[in-house]
Amino acid sequence: MLARKVAVLIYGRAIAFGLSLAIPIALTRLLIRDEYGTYQQLVLVYVSIQALLLLGTPQSLQYFFPRMEAAERPQLIRQTWGLLGLASLFVILLFGAAQGMLEVWQPSHPLKQYLLLLGVYTGLMLLVTPFQNLLVLEDRAKAAMWTMIGFSLLDLVVLPLAAWLNPSAMGMLHGILITATIKVLTVLAYIFPRYLRHGVSGAAFMREQLAYGIPVGLTALIYVINLNIDKYLVGIFFSTTIFAVYYIGSLWSPIFGWITQSAAQVVTPRMSAAHKEGRLSDIEKLYSESVHTLARVFLPFAVGLAIIAQPLIVFLFTADYSGAVPVFMIYLLLLPSRPFSLGWVLMASGQTRFLFRLASSMSIINVILSYTLLVTLEGDMRLLGIPVATVVVAWLSTIFVMRQTARTLKIPLSRLCPWRAIATATLVSLLAGVPAASLWVIGLRDEILLAGGLIVYCLAFLWLASRFGVLDIRDRKTFQALWPF
Repeated sequence: MLARKVAVLIYGRAIAFGLSLAIPIALTRLLIRDEYGTYQQLVLVYVSIQALLLLGTPQSLQYFFPRMEAAERPQLIRQTWGLLGLASLFVILLFGAAQGMLEVWQPSHPLKQYLLLLGVYTGLMLLVTPFQNLLVLEDRAKAAMWTMIGFSLLDLVVLPLAAWLNPSAMGMLHGILITATIKVLTVLAYIFPRYLRHGVSGAAFMREQLAYGIPVGLTALIYVINLNIDKYLVGIFFSTTIFAVYYIGSLWSPIFGWITQSAAQVVTPRMSAAHKEGRLSDIEKLYSESVHTLARVFLPFAVGLAIIAQPLIVFLFTADYSGAVPVFMIYLLLLPSRPFSLGWVLMASGQTRFLFRLASSMSIINVILSYTLLVTLEGDMRLLGIPVATVVVAWLSTIFVMRQTARTLKIPLSRLCPWRAIATATLVSLLAGVPAASLWVIGLRDEILLAGGLIVYCLAFLWLASRFGVLDIRDRKTFQALWPF
C-alpha cells in the first residue's frame, strides 16, 4: 500500500516534470538568451524568498496532521493558511518597497521594473505550495497526482503563449501571474468548504507550529541558497547570456528531487507517528527499504544520463546551449547522493534545529569553496569550478545526515542501509553503460545516438538487473507497485 502511494506521486511528478521540461524547450526558442537569463534570475529570487516565507508549513503539516484527531485538524489547516496569508501580504509589501527604493537609489537596475509583480507572484504561490502535502495526508494521493499534472499543464499552455505574445522577461512575468492566480483559486475552492467554512475545535497552537516550522523554513532557505550558490555567483560574475546556458546545465539534478519529495510526503508522516510511539525498529526498516528503492532509481539515472548528455542537451535546447553539457555532467554526480541524503528520520523526530545548523554550516563552506575556485581557476574552468564546489558540499552534508540518522535510530552506520545490495545496483548500472557508451565510437547523428543510447542502456540494465537480483522483472508485485492504478 505504501509503495503504491509513493508510486502514484512519483508518476504524477514524473509526468509534471515531463510537461514542465517542455517549457524551457519552448522558451529557449522564443526568447533570446539575454531575456531568458533575466527571467531565470527572477525565478531564482522567487525560489529563495519563498523557501523562507513558507515558514515550514508543508513540513509542519506532515508532522502535526498524523498526530492529531480528526476534529482538531481544521484548526491546523485554518492556522496554516492564515500564516501563509500574512506571509503573502508581507512579501508583496516588501517587494513593492524594494522597487520604490531602487527607483530612487538605482534607477538603472536591470531587475527594478519586475520586483512588485514578482512579489505578487511569490505571495500567490505561498498559498499554493502546501496543497499537495494536504492531499497526501488526507490519503488522496491520486488527487495530489492529478493536481501536479493539471498545474503543469496550465503552465505549459500559458507560459509559451505569454512568451510568444511578448517575448521578454516582462511577458513571462505576466504569464506566471496568470497561472498563479488560477492555482490559488483552485486551492481556496478546495479548502474553504472543507476546513474554513465551519467552526473548529481545539485550542490554537500557533507557537508550537512556528517552533517546529520556522527552523524548517530557515533550513529550507539555507538549502535553497546552498543549492543555488553557484547560480548566484554565475549571475554576479558572468553575463545573463552565460547564466542562461549555465541554468540549462544545472537544471536537471535538482529537479529529480521530485522522486524523493514524493516518497517523503508518504513516508515522513508514518515515521512521525512511529516515533511518537517509540517504534524505532519500524522507522529503521522503513528508512532502509526507502534508501534501497531510491538507490535502484538514482544510480541508473545518473549513468544513463551521463551517456546521452551531449545529444540530449543539443536535441532539446539547440546547439546554442551545447556549452551546458560540462555543467550537466558535473551536476549528475549529485544524483547518487540523493538516496542517502534523506533527512526524513530527523524531520520525523523533530530535529529541525540540527538540520538548520547543518544547512547553515554547509552553506558557508559552499560559499568559501565556490568563491575560492572562481578566483583561482582560469578560462572555462572558472565556470566549472562553481558546480564542483556544490557537488562536494552536497556529499559532505549527506555524510553528516546519515551519521545523525544512525545515532537517532541507535544503530551503527553499517546497519543503516543495505550496502551490499546498493553496491550491486551500482555495479549493474555501470556495466549497463558499457554497450550504450560504445555507440559513441560509431559516430552517429545526435538524434540517433540519443535514441539508440537510451534504448540500449535500458535493455542492458533490465537484463543485468534481473541476472544480479537487483530487480525481479518476473515478479508480478514489482509491476503492481510500479503501476498502482
